[in-house]
Amino acid sequence: MKTQKTILSPSEFAWFQLGMRSIYDWQIECLEAVGMQEHGGPPVAVAAANGSGKTSNLVAPLVMWFLSRWPRGQVIVTSGSFRQVEKQLWPAMRVFQRRFPGWNFLQTELKTPEGGFALGFSTDDPGRAEGWHPKVNRETDPVFIIVDEAKTVPDGVFEAFDRCTRVFQLWVSSPGKPWGQFYEAFHANRAHHWVRKVTSAECPHIDPAKRARDLEKYGPDHPLYRSMHEAEFTEDAERLVLSSERLAKAIDGQPRPDEGGEVVAFCDFAAGRDENVLAMRRGNRARIVKAWVEKNTMQAAREFVHLFKENGLHPGQVWGDADGLGTVMIDAIEELGFHILRFHGGQAASDPDEYANLIGEVWHVGAMEIERGRVNVGQLDPDTFKQISTRKSEWSENGKLRVESKDKMRLEGRHSPDRGDALLGCIACGARMSGAVSAEAARASAGAESPFATPVVGW
Repeated sequence: MKTQKTILSPSEFAWFQLGMRSIYDWQIECLEAVGMQEHGGPPVAVAAANGSGKTSNLVAPLVMWFLSRWPRGQVIVTSGSFRQVEKQLWPAMRVFQRRFPGWNFLQTELKTPEGGFALGFSTDDPGRAEGWHPKVNRETDPVFIIVDEAKTVPDGVFEAFDRCTRVFQLWVSSPGKPWGQFYEAFHANRAHHWVRKVTSAECPHIDPAKRARDLEKYGPDHPLYRSMHEAEFTEDAERLVLSSERLAKAIDGQPRPDEGGEVVAFCDFAAGRDENVLAMRRGNRARIVKAWVEKNTMQAAREFVHLFKENGLHPGQVWGDADGLGTVMIDAIEELGFHILRFHGGQAASDPDEYANLIGEVWHVGAMEIERGRVNVGQLDPDTFKQISTRKSEWSENGKLRVESKDKMRLEGRHSPDRGDALLGCIACGARMSGAVSAEAARASAGAESPFATPVVGW
């Protein structure tokens, strides 16, 4: 396809030249808002629900429009994730490759015969984001700066882009942490941007049943639901994972105990400090089995093994916090002949798209199970109640949920949440975390009725 003979607006270009016949009203609004920057319009910031099509139906056609309109122009695209650039944006642009036979589509670069280009990269080095200016003039080779998944990009990169001579600018992302340049575009700096929030309800391709499932799973106030579907930022930077009011309400409305499901235990080790804790869940019934102070490591290890046997626990059912001095305790327990599963809270979450690490996932998932009425915790003792209801959610720098560190809690005069770690650990771990099939799930499956099914699932 040759350069436009008739000047088309971005949405007209998407419709007539790219053949995009299913773009939504919000996408048309955003496309046109970017186009208005040619005539002095403000930079554009879009906070859109997950899976809304912001990369494929907004960013990709804008790059094609810009280079068709200014074949010597410069498009600079960055994201906090190289995978976002390489695996999502560039494939979305290659969909139109046959319409532009003279253009050279590389891995994360696009070149026009006239010398224009689009360059995609991911960086936390502001130096790579500096120095983009027209080589001739803004009418011949203007600069278009796009920050995709903007919630994950450090402020220094935004500040470096501010030093560039750009005509067009687009920041687009799902909402995330309640600070930073992308957040402020919708708040303190709103007067300087054209902004649009896009909910999942505005995207007909997103199954309403998924919205309903996520609402049931997380609840309307959970930061993930608000981000994924309502395109809302979590305003309070120090949001409690589960406030005392919400925890008390959940306890009042908790389900009847049912011990017929899987059995999971979780150990939090003091290693001479704070409390050793063993918590256990049978089916939906979760309890603190014992919490005690013991400075002698071997004595504590013997007590754990005694409790495992007393409660009929098998090695595959017990998880232990293996970070820091917890490794010493697990080694001591294994010397006594009981091998448990090692839990490393700092490792990647099983749902890495939403949580910064495994301990953050355990706290949010465990608290959610309690609040949504899927777990019976009985009448919590005051210490456990306080620990669960005073730990705070945080957003990591890459826009993922986590919980505040124990060191930070100590500095603020709060005790280490050992009981909270253990109780929420036994709720969130097990088949859900390991990916294994529990006996409960096997019995509930359609396969359990098959004549070929094994009648008993062993542990």
